[in-house]
Amino acid sequence: MSNNNIYWKQRNGVLISIDNMDINHLRNVLKMIIRNRQKVQLHNAKKPLFQLNGDMAQEFHESYLSDEDDDRFDD
Repeated sequence: MSNNNIYWKQRNGVLISIDNMDINHLRNVLKMIIRNRQKVQLHNAKKPLFQLNGDMAQEFHESYLSDEDDDRFDD
């Protein structure tokens, strides 16, 4: 293989060359990567687009008219 080795850091901290991994180890690593990515996607889906900090900001947001409630420009 190439002399540009890429290493995987195992749970115990030991580095192992990906080229030296057996097929079962590679499968487990791939499964772990997919599971971790799914967790990140799920976590990001639950995150609000923005976060209000403080009672005043939350109170203002709750009292602000939504576009559906705003009739200032209706004929």
